[in-house]
Amino acid sequence: MFPSSRQVRYLCHVRPREAGANRCGDSFWSFLTFPIGLRGASKLTDYTLMIAYAVLALGASFLCSILEAVLLSTSHGHIVALKDTHSKVSATWSNWKEDPEGPLTAILTLNTIAHTVGALGVGSEVENNFEGEYVIAGSAAILTIAILLLSEILPKTIGALYWRKLTVPSYHVLNGLMWMLWPIVKMIELMRAPFPQVETETVTRDELSVLADIAEESDVIEEDEEAVIQNLLKLREMQVSAIMTPRVVMTTVNESETVREVVDRIPIMIHGRMPVYSDNVDEMTGLVLRSEILRRAADDDFEATMGDLCRELVTCTVDTSVDKALDILLERKEQLLVAKDQFGGTAGIVTMEDIIETLLGVEIVDESDQDAIDDGVLHEDMRELAKIRYDSDVEE
Repeated sequence: MFPSSRQVRYLCHVRPREAGANRCGDSFWSFLTFPIGLRGASKLTDYTLMIAYAVLALGASFLCSILEAVLLSTSHGHIVALKDTHSKVSATWSNWKEDPEGPLTAILTLNTIAHTVGALGVGSEVENNFEGEYVIAGSAAILTIAILLLSEILPKTIGALYWRKLTVPSYHVLNGLMWMLWPIVKMIELMRAPFPQVETETVTRDELSVLADIAEESDVIEEDEEAVIQNLLKLREMQVSAIMTPRVVMTTVNESETVREVVDRIPIMIHGRMPVYSDNVDEMTGLVLRSEILRRAADDDFEATMGDLCRELVTCTVDTSVDKALDILLERKEQLLVAKDQFGGTAGIVTMEDIIETLLGVEIVDESDQDAIDDGVLHEDMRELAKIRYDSDVEE
């Protein structure tokens, strides 16, 4: 059963004045038990302003925290997806994501005003309605905990979890907030104008790598898809020297060799393109297509030389990145690059197949790659097998 208004008035006002020694403690007790007195109409008006200040501070801060969480959590992909249904919202959100200073300034301005006014208002009303040092300290502690839980942790959790559903509503609220606080936002922007703009990457390469790993662990993508993404991100740092076929195991032809000589020397041509050299392998003059050699042989044109059949050769240096090598091959519409060392000599060759294998992380072996089979064992690394066979031939 609740006490009467007279009993509450006695607890809150009369009793503290009668007990001077316990004045602070009793006043703090009256502060904690003031909701009981709300049953009495006489006390309601005493706490109205205090409650209003607290609700205003917590409510405004709650709103600001949700807006901030949604602003920082909304992805560019979701913004682009909104173009079909909310084109204006999508355009505005794109501008906010590119330059978030305006909306963030408005959010932080309102949040600061709410905290400041709320704290001052609640503190003033507590001092007017209650007596004692413990009361002020207790009210500050309670308000701090309320702000932390109700206007920081809870709303930011909601915004981070439900940002997709809150994107459109947040647009309308944030637009109105920026319009209301336009003078303050502009003044702050003018104050920050002399300072250089901080350029930040939307998504870094390391973040992409981590996201791919998380997506694979969450079964969003398959393991082989995650491997392709990781390998793709490494192409820019990887040099062609790491994936090229070394010169010692290259299949080459001399520009003076005829079709007959090449067919006799290489009866089974497993390579579609072969580099052509003049005096030695370091002096590459072009490349010849297997199909062209076989076509000349079918036409009984056995005396045609490789120099007559060779095409332009594209080269790169051994320290060229695999990413750059891929760009060169695509731009020149070629399938093979000759890698040159620092002295201009031939270090090896890089093919489109080598780059695709690096990207996929597997060796591509088809039914025509009989050289991949050694004593009945399938070798996964063709370049390594070629080196083994070359060393064996040298020893013999």
